[in-house]
Formats: sequence, C-alpha cells, structure tokens
Amino acid sequence: MKKYLCPIFLLVLLWSCTDNGPGFPEGDVVGYRPVYAVDIDLTISIGGSREIVNTGKIFRQGDILLLNEVNEGIHFINNTDPTNPVNLGFLTIKGSTDMSVRDDVLYVNQYSDIVALDFSDLQNIREINRQRNAFEVASSAQLTPPERGYYFECVDASKGEVVDWQLTTITNPKCYR
Repeated sequence: MKKYLCPIFLLVLLWSCTDNGPGFPEGDVVGYRPVYAVDIDLTISIGGSREIVNTGKIFRQGDILLLNEVNEGIHFINNTDPTNPVNLGFLTIKGSTDMSVRDDVLYVNQYSDIVALDFSDLQNIREINRQRNAFEVASSAQLTPPERGYYFECVDASKGEVVDWQLTTITNPKCYR
C-alpha cells in the first residue's frame, strides 16, 4: 500500500502545479516589457524641481535634504525653515534605489553601478567615480515582472541582463505571471 501512495502523491502534486495562466491573447494588451542593461540611459542630470511620488531614503546635509525618488533620482530640498521646505531641484538618476552621503559626496546606485557624485555646488553636480557592476542585479526576481496577474514579454537572455520592468502595451505575449 505504501509503495503506491508515494507515486500517487507525487502525481497529484505535479498536476496541481500546472497553472498555465488565463491563455495568451492575440494583439495588444497591457503588460510588462523587460528593460535590458543595454537599453538603459546612464545619464545623470540636474533639473528643476518636480512632484514627489515614490519616496525612498532621506538624508540631511546641513540645511539640504536629499530625498530618493525610487528608480528615478534625488530631490534636493532646502530645509532652512522646516515649516516651509523648498524643493530646489531634481537629480535624474534612473535605476537609483539607495543612497548615502558623506561630506559633499553622494553615493548612489544606478542599476548595478555605484556612483560617487560631488554635490558641493548644486548647480554643478559632477560624477567623480563610478564602479561598474558593483551590485548583482540578476536574480530570479528579475526574470519576472514585479507584480502578478500580468502578461509580459518573455526574457530573451541573448539581449543581456534584465535591470527593470516597464508596464506598457505589448503585442502577442507568451508569458504570464
């Protein structure tokens, strides 16, 4: 009897793991498209202030607050008068999720790179060092989109490393999560 229970249990277990999703539509649907490392823009630029949407870490450097906008960049806020903070500008750093400050050097990740920026002059922020591929980005989480319940373009390893996912219109998807 025990001899038959193990194969039956294994068969039931394997059968219960076959979720093929809702089927794959033809044409355009809302879904995720992988962003490959070769597609990313590593430009870092300072611009005017913008709305704060998806905050991350915050640091204080004198009267200046640095507020990370996850995957977008860093807000610079004059906090001389804490009752009336003034958004001074925004430093675009696509792929930034973490940062640290020491003296007048801002250390921030840009996807898998770590970048050191001199921000002693907010009008003339400059890159002073970049360590490429300092962090490992590829993981099983990078092989599928961040949210479940969406179609997505299947990862094509020949295009390189997936560093992000973009929710957009995709055509004839063949993957679902």
